[in-house]
Amino acid sequence: MTAASDAAPVLEVRNLKKYFPLHEKGLLRRAIGEIKAVDDVSFVVRKGETVGVIGESGCGKTTLGRCVAYLYEKTAGDIIVRGRDRVFHLDELTRSNNSEFRQIVQVIFQDPFSSLNPRMSVLRSVGEPLLVNGIASGGELEARVASIIQRVGLSVSHLQRFPHSFSGGQRQRICIARALVINPQLVVADEPVSALDVSIQAQMLNLLKDLQAEFDLSYLFISHSMSVIRYMSDRILVMYAGKIIESGSRDEILRQPLHPYTETLLSAVPKVSRRGGGRLQAAGSGEPPDLLNLPSGCVFHPRCPYAKQLCREEIPPLRAAGNQRQVSCHLAEELVLQGVFD
Repeated sequence: MTAASDAAPVLEVRNLKKYFPLHEKGLLRRAIGEIKAVDDVSFVVRKGETVGVIGESGCGKTTLGRCVAYLYEKTAGDIIVRGRDRVFHLDELTRSNNSEFRQIVQVIFQDPFSSLNPRMSVLRSVGEPLLVNGIASGGELEARVASIIQRVGLSVSHLQRFPHSFSGGQRQRICIARALVINPQLVVADEPVSALDVSIQAQMLNLLKDLQAEFDLSYLFISHSMSVIRYMSDRILVMYAGKIIESGSRDEILRQPLHPYTETLLSAVPKVSRRGGGRLQAAGSGEPPDLLNLPSGCVFHPRCPYAKQLCREEIPPLRAAGNQRQVSCHLAEELVLQGVFD
């Protein structure tokens, strides 16, 4: 974790909930249920820190990121963003201060092609945040765009070209430039390398790390790949069925997981240790639960090889587990789970 860990957090999320209502078909469209995509989630992101959010598809991590970026309106809870000169509560955002908020929080999306307007040149795409927010125009705008484009590894000669003429990695560099051109403090990176070739992913992750150090950025970094989270993160939040079920520092989570689901995720990470190479034995199998029909007790118990009757009957609270760690497991103190070793 960074030296700035004791400073006031750039982002503070308190008891966040995001529910999507389901309606029956037909004229009346009565509500028949709701999907609890994010359910009572709390965490902080500090200045210069990368907090990784890991989980399988459907666990709620993308919805969490979109709520933080104010792309979704939350159902309940509080999201607080501390800018350079003011503090924003997302409940209080208006048309007048929404522009200021957008200059503090930016997003890098998973698919670089669909997040770029195919009819806009690189200059227009990257320069649009400067123009919309009244930061720069004309020659100053072009100079700032040229500077950030070169910083992400592209050329000034690319400014008049359009998205279709670039590779996937180049398009993502354009999206990164667009996110950073207005000098934000917090970047929500939603699976920013998962759509790229494996050979390009390492280059992109190194670029994001370099830019973080240069611009003093904080990242909320979302991924389904534990290897990516392992490389990028200072702290890790493990999500399952809309909830955080374990959190802690990167090294603690990797070396000594406390939740069986975390062990399952770590089983996909190549392991190198004195006891030999290979991979960990997967702790569990099966599919994520139906969010409309969650199992009783611990939601992970149908997939957990360690589950007891208590796990089937009672929901484990998210509780402190020492040294700023949290876990939602009845058996955390009993189990000795396998991690990976750096």
